[in-house]
Parts: sequence; structure tokens; C-alpha cells
Amino acid sequence: MTTQSTLTHSYDIAASHWRSKIEGLGYAAAYRWLIDQTGLRAQDANVLDAGCGTGDFTRALIEVAGIPKSVTLLDPSPRMVAAATRSLTHVTQGLLPRPVGLEEAGTAPHDIVLCAHVIEHFSDPLEALRLLKAQLAADGRLLLVVSKPHWCNWIIWVRWRHRMIKPAHMLRHMNKAGLTCLWDAGFPAGPPSRSSHAYLIEHNKEIPS
Repeated sequence: MTTQSTLTHSYDIAASHWRSKIEGLGYAAAYRWLIDQTGLRAQDANVLDAGCGTGDFTRALIEVAGIPKSVTLLDPSPRMVAAATRSLTHVTQGLLPRPVGLEEAGTAPHDIVLCAHVIEHFSDPLEALRLLKAQLAADGRLLLVVSKPHWCNWIIWVRWRHRMIKPAHMLRHMNKAGLTCLWDAGFPAGPPSRSSHAYLIEHNKEIPS
């Protein structure tokens, strides 16, 4: 695994061309598809984009699900947060840029938490899920995108040294974290269909016996 400081530096360097790469590889379209499939509505919601990059997941949410009340842009890369803020300033109000990692985010109730390709960089994915859970309101929804095993992800691994997590293992991690998966699926086309798996998650509301 790459150290956090090295990873942050790498993302700072990539920030200037990150959005065009996300668009070109089909991830922005994949995020729009995901939000449409889950039926989320964002009006009047407090949103957290954890590991926001250049804000592409948030932009997809706004385009498909409506304009939120607030959006917290969380990323340890200051240049990524700055790029996301510039990109979204004319799209929505209530932007709250926070150039810190998930570990430093504290806790706050968000109605929608977006998180794409973040927990793969944690040494313990279960701990990452617990940190995300701490950001989720009691009736909130977490949209999670995670790298899955596929040969094309090894090409990405050479640069980013990320984990690849099987969907079955992710579901077990969620259960241990006190979360419930409401829906999960692979993406329908392009590089996202090979590299990533998507999940719609909520707090586990089962009453202990």
C-alpha cells in the first residue's frame, strides 16, 4: 500500500487532468447510471463526497438527482478539492471544501454520502466503512464504488497500489460494520464495467434479538 503522503502528492499532480480522464474513460457516465438506478433524490439533502477528486460523482448526482442543500467536498489532496470547487461553483450553492482525509473528517450526519475508489487505499477496508458510517445520518444512504478483481485493475495498480475487493468480501465487511447493502451491481459498459462494483448502503436497522 502507498503511504498517505505519497498518495496525496500523486493526486495533487494528477488534479489538472483528472476530470478529463474520468470523463474519457466513462466513469462520469457510470456514476450517472448508478444514481439513476438507485433512484436517489438529492433536493434538500446534505451531501458528503468522500474522496471527491474533481467533483465528478457530485456533478453526476446533481445532473440526475437534483441540487442538494449542501455538499462537503472531502479529499486529502488540496488541488483536487480546489478543482472540484471550481468545477461545481456554478452548478450548486452550499459547497464546503475540506482538504482532509476521511480519518480527519470527524462525524456529521449527511443524508447522502458518495464515495468512489477510496476504501481501496485503506490498510483495513472495514475501518474505512466504519468511518463512512460515522458520516451517515440515521436514514441516510451511502453510494459506494469499489475496485474489483480484474486484469485491467492490475494496470491501474502499477500507479496507485490500490486494493481490489471481491463483492462478496465487501458484503461481509458491510455486515461487520453494521451496514446493510440495499442494492449492488456491476456497471454496464466500458472500463467501469471491468474495474468497479457499485453498492447502495444504509445503516443496519435490524433490532437485536
